[in-house]
Amino acid sequence: MAEIPKDLRFLLFGRGARWHAWAAIIQDTLGLVCLIMGIISGAMDRALGLEPIYWFLAAIAFIVFGLSAWITAYVTAKEG
Repeated sequence: MAEIPKDLRFLLFGRGARWHAWAAIIQDTLGLVCLIMGIISGAMDRALGLEPIYWFLAAIAFIVFGLSAWITAYVTAKEG
């Protein structure tokens, strides 16, 4: 990370590895909750706030952003 200027580090890695790891945990948990809500909503054949497909789309979005946060946390911790 010595080659990366200090002003650019914040733009690339954000607030640091610990912050990104916590963000990933929260986003993955929200993705799991949305997935469960989608399964329950689909099994009951009723809309629990949202239609089941929207719960599944929200779950996919949370999981993708959570994975992105985990990768950023890993790279930040590895680079020091």
